[in-house]
Amino acid sequence: MFQELNIFRPRIFLAILVLTTIVSGLPLSYADREITIEKVVNVKEESLIKVISDLSKYPQIFPENIRYVKLLDNETKLVEMKAGVNGIFFDTQAICTTSVDGKYIIKVISGDLKGTTMTTKLQKTWGFDGQKNKGTKAHISLDLKTSGLLSWILGFVPDSTLTYALETGFDKFTERAKTF
Repeated sequence: MFQELNIFRPRIFLAILVLTTIVSGLPLSYADREITIEKVVNVKEESLIKVISDLSKYPQIFPENIRYVKLLDNETKLVEMKAGVNGIFFDTQAICTTSVDGKYIIKVISGDLKGTTMTTKLQKTWGFDGQKNKGTKAHISLDLKTSGLLSWILGFVPDSTLTYALETGFDKFTERAKTF
């Protein structure tokens, strides 16, 4: 019987060593990442502002990612939303503001994304047909702060995938703005 235990000891030690190595390689429970994109689109700035600032339309623009948006306080622009990706959804609250220098800011104030800020700065530019002020240059900065399960999940997502998601989201705003 003791010989059988001696055979399993190295295997148990090896299993513990492998498990310890895997667990120590997991991301921390709180993560902070910053993703920034710049893009020029052939849409008027006013049209983009109208689409981006109307959070009530987000479920229509992003039906696979946003279940609902509910305005809780008109004065502070506090909203509650259920947002997610690949079937994993989170309830969260955010405050939407426009700064004096024209930046549109969404700051998450609750949930696993608490502290996340997305800042969008739009600037008029030439349209693709050469007409003045018919295009818009966008600078979008996402300061992604995560905790809990979401932090662990996003730890495996490369920055290039987050950049692609941000660009794709902005493209959806652009397509919607073309209808105005």
